[in-house]
Amino acid sequence: MTRHTYRYLLPAMAISATACFLFFRYAYPYHLLHREQMLLFTYTAGQWADYFVHPAPLACLGGDFLTQFFRLPDVGAAIVALAMTLAGTLVYSACRKWTGSRTATAVALLAFAWESMRFCQISYPLSGTVALIGSLALFLWVDRLKGKRMFAIGSIAGIPVCYALFGYGMFVFALLAVLSALTRKRHLAGACGMAAVALTLPYMAAGTYLIMPAQAYSFPATSWYEAPDWEDERILGLNTEEYAENFDKIGELINKGNPANAVSVCYNLANAMQGKLPERLMGYYQPAALGLFMPVNENSTYLSTQLAGEVWFQLGDMTLAEHAAILSMIFSPQHKNVRMVKRLAEINLITGDEEAARKYLRILSKTLFYKQWAEDRTPGKESEKVKQWLERKRACLPAKDTLRLSSTDVAKSLHLLLEANPDNRMARDYLLCFDLLMKDLPAFLKDYERYHTGAPGRLYAEALLIHLYQKRATGEETKARGIHPAVIKDFNEYNRLHAQGQGNPAVLENKFGRTYWFYYQFAQFN
Repeated sequence: MTRHTYRYLLPAMAISATACFLFFRYAYPYHLLHREQMLLFTYTAGQWADYFVHPAPLACLGGDFLTQFFRLPDVGAAIVALAMTLAGTLVYSACRKWTGSRTATAVALLAFAWESMRFCQISYPLSGTVALIGSLALFLWVDRLKGKRMFAIGSIAGIPVCYALFGYGMFVFALLAVLSALTRKRHLAGACGMAAVALTLPYMAAGTYLIMPAQAYSFPATSWYEAPDWEDERILGLNTEEYAENFDKIGELINKGNPANAVSVCYNLANAMQGKLPERLMGYYQPAALGLFMPVNENSTYLSTQLAGEVWFQLGDMTLAEHAAILSMIFSPQHKNVRMVKRLAEINLITGDEEAARKYLRILSKTLFYKQWAEDRTPGKESEKVKQWLERKRACLPAKDTLRLSSTDVAKSLHLLLEANPDNRMARDYLLCFDLLMKDLPAFLKDYERYHTGAPGRLYAEALLIHLYQKRATGEETKARGIHPAVIKDFNEYNRLHAQGQGNPAVLENKFGRTYWFYYQFAQFN
């Protein structure tokens, strides 16, 4: 090729790579951070050897090795941009066998865009892109063989080699080899042999690797086409920022999309961790108890289970937190999840099971980015900051346990936490808000009398006024509750507008749509 060959390709790839970097760095960063958290890449001979008992070991090893660097946002975006650029450049080099520079550049750009879109899927691994790159490079090397017979032998032998190293990339290799045999090589018999081997090899390999034939034909790729999912990106962002306790960023993400159960859980958890759950509860969409707790059942995903465990961990119930963490790790895409390994280490440190904690810490000590984190938490060698954190978390542990049929037995779990530590403000607010969201005023009153001290805040005052109104309490009884006069004034105005509008919610929503009175009267359970 002459020096003019890349006249169109170089600027096209430069522009595309820049756009790809900016997209994954600033518009879609949480997908990369999430992928890194869903991976556990350790520098141990056992894990590295394990890659070679599964399909596409070279692609998976290379992809996972690079994915660990997604923890660094700039580096992660650069790796994706460079991988897509390399794939596009190799596609261009292959196409130049049959087309001119302009056409080859157009095909390369299409390949760049297609692979970038696939990479937007939440579970699409970088190893899928590495498999594509490896197969293209292998074809370009085999295509340099001279003569029909040598090319045919090299291509037919290269198909199982390509599959053994790069998985589904073998189909790209086989397709290009067949095209080359039918055009420049004019070798029909060789082309038929290549096609036959490519179509039957994955089916035979399925039995060897004990995987389904459909998976054998696509591994390690997980989809053939995808597009950015902005709602997924928002949920992943909330999950990531909540774990890092970046509460200001959580507030920004909350308002970027439509209400959803998972968003409500993140919203409430962030507010509770700041001690502001009651005062902000009515400020966002609340799907009853699902706004506080994600259920853990047969319909749960690893993400929803992870979020459920995060709530219980912050509340102090380590039994339910550990249950959710283990399930989340089991159902993660590769059954590896560094975030859940970290959480399991923390849970066992808090409960005092040092042997279990050491097991998880030893795993983390073999990683590139979490070695120091593990060393700071090794029993007997904890940093002062970790010791203080453990002391705070242990103060929230329940003093006794009881049989709970599932994580949906919320009230029982919260009562256990409060019996052990009545000063657990987060558990108290969750219990009272749970009662209110379920519209269970008798339970709220019982729990309020038992655990709440001092004058009621706005939310609790609104709920108390409903109770006082229903029992036709006297002015003295109302005054004894310590409710602020402004709240009583608003309640009277609410009742006046309600009577005036004959119960029409549209009359009340503008002024009182974010009060508990409006929620109690008009919210419907589906």
